[in-house]
Amino acid sequence: MKIAITGATGFIGQAICHYLASSTPHKSVGFSRRLPVENKMADEWRKAGEILDFSDCDAVIHLIGEPIFGWWTPAKKHRILQSRVLWTRRVVDALSRTKEVKCLVAVSAIGYYGNTGDSVCDENSPANDGFLAEVCRAWEEESNRAKNFLRTVQLRLGLVLGPSGGAFPLMKSVFRAGLGGRLGSGLQWMSCVHVEDVARLAVFCIEHLEVSGPVNAVMPKPIRNKDFTRELSRVLHRFALVPVPAFFLRRMLGGASHLILDSQYVLPRRAQQAGYSFIYPTVREALKNL
Repeated sequence: MKIAITGATGFIGQAICHYLASSTPHKSVGFSRRLPVENKMADEWRKAGEILDFSDCDAVIHLIGEPIFGWWTPAKKHRILQSRVLWTRRVVDALSRTKEVKCLVAVSAIGYYGNTGDSVCDENSPANDGFLAEVCRAWEEESNRAKNFLRTVQLRLGLVLGPSGGAFPLMKSVFRAGLGGRLGSGLQWMSCVHVEDVARLAVFCIEHLEVSGPVNAVMPKPIRNKDFTRELSRVLHRFALVPVPAFFLRRMLGGASHLILDSQYVLPRRAQQAGYSFIYPTVREALKNL
């Protein structure tokens, strides 16, 4: 197949291009807002503009969106929401004019479920309250418009761990400086996923025709923050002696503190029912690799 990837120069987009090139017979078409692209990983590059050209593509993986990390000023929150809604709208509008594409995999996030405490969530769990849940609902409403004419998957990402993007490089630097420790109470559940599993699962959803609707991209075994801290300190051979109080994180990060203080025990039931086997099913295995 020829698989189009919007946001192909980003952290996850590059991982998907690498996986397609190294481990599958498929070809990749990378979409970037800036051309030419120095990264040569994709087999072909096209412009990500207001009008998107998906001609002769068999499937689309849609990733474009304002980075979620950073201080959530009103302007930042507006960009987070609008970038996801508007780019997904452009993708779906382009797909409505393209007959070749048979599947859309549009990323979303487990922020859809909100702060769930110790409650277990899967793809059948309802959306919750809060800014992240609001963003995810609006995001998925746009991608769901494509259900009228092709198979659509919403890949709900957990905390993505990778060597060169996401939160892990910062975590590693902090721990190596001897400043690592649990965040807040440390009792909040973290639902993580290795970036390689994200890439593999996105392509798996395209290849398996029975998969549609929301699919949680998270490890089968969530972990409490205090246990994540212990695992990371073991891997890096550093002590984790500096806990960070929740009130300090809220003051320093504002609304973005929800990303690390909210508790989310999320399971990938739909992926496992479809037969996907995680390369890194636990945080320990993922951190050892990274």
